[in-house]
Amino acid sequence: MPPSNRDMLAVHFHKQGSIFQRDSDEAKLQLAAQQAAQERLDEEARKLKQAGADMGAIDAVVESGKNQFNYSERAAQTFNAPMRERGVSTEPPPMKVVGENVTQWKIYDTYMDMYQNQLREQAASKQGGSMGGASSSAPAGGKDDDVIHSEAMGRSLKILERMVNQNEEDEIFQDFKYWEDQSDQFRDGEGSLLPLWRFSTERTKRKQVTSVCWNPEYPDLFAVGYGSYDFMRQGSGMLCCFSLKNTAHPEYSFSTESGIMCLDFHPQHAALLAVGCYDGTVMVFDVRNKVNKPIYISSIKTGKHTDPVWQVVWQEEDIAKELNFFSIGSDGKVANWIMSKNTEFKMELVMQLKLVTSQTDEPEEETSLTGLAGGCCFDFNKVSEHLCKLMLV
Repeated sequence: MPPSNRDMLAVHFHKQGSIFQRDSDEAKLQLAAQQAAQERLDEEARKLKQAGADMGAIDAVVESGKNQFNYSERAAQTFNAPMRERGVSTEPPPMKVVGENVTQWKIYDTYMDMYQNQLREQAASKQGGSMGGASSSAPAGGKDDDVIHSEAMGRSLKILERMVNQNEEDEIFQDFKYWEDQSDQFRDGEGSLLPLWRFSTERTKRKQVTSVCWNPEYPDLFAVGYGSYDFMRQGSGMLCCFSLKNTAHPEYSFSTESGIMCLDFHPQHAALLAVGCYDGTVMVFDVRNKVNKPIYISSIKTGKHTDPVWQVVWQEEDIAKELNFFSIGSDGKVANWIMSKNTEFKMELVMQLKLVTSQTDEPEEETSLTGLAGGCCFDFNKVSEHLCKLMLV
């Protein structure tokens, strides 16, 4: 084929559009059709207006004649209200900028000043308490004088330990307050139990939990008594007070010679804790004391149970304002323990539980005694305090 007859046109893109030339025949036909449709709508609207139709019907006819394919953005179809700024002016709280450069020698000087002040206070207290006797010139330095091991430092470390534990267990604390299992709605009479915390110490690994009691004043504090239900293998007991604010370590801990069987906090004096032991001893602890020693303890001289004590219950203060509580044990004794102000511990035997068999053939004779009955629990009537219900073993 000769070069003059070759096709020199190369098509790279082809698209049929919807735009007509205004002077073309297709454009004239489309304009004529639109004009005819508009005249028809105007005629219908005029007839409706003459017939007394409402404006809503007339507007509907007019709107139907608009081009439905004439797209416009939503922002252009609606009216946007202008933004308004509204502010309230108040007097700001006073501010004060404080700055200081802390160096190692300043910290050392501060600790030394505190140490010297403690020495001067101790010397002044010794001079004031002595009655002219000779006093030692050497300062009484010890663990209490050390700032690192002082009570203030211990309190600060305790707060930091709580903060670390609460941050570490934040998800558990959120579940404790807000978690709710939606599946419980579909299980009638059943629910799910979500374990939250585990409280344990190294000193109570081989002991059994025998009693738990919540503090009436502090809802996050509870006491746990440790002992043994294996009566052939008894050992020492342990008393621990845990707090939900710090699950890593008990707030208070006390050790007992015998295993603990029951606990009870005083309803008014939340620091007093009554304890019943396996050997029949009853004790009263003040959890605020740092000394591992009860403030009241029963003995053979004051009277005691001869078998395990299964329950202790505080009683409301009487007219004499003497604190007292009741106890029941396997020896069949129900005792009232009175804490007098002169640190005496009195035991008053309320009743002796006995097993009796009545003679049905001889109703007039007295019942015959067959032995003692051990008590395991009791409770007072909430309305009438003189009424008590016992449970026998």
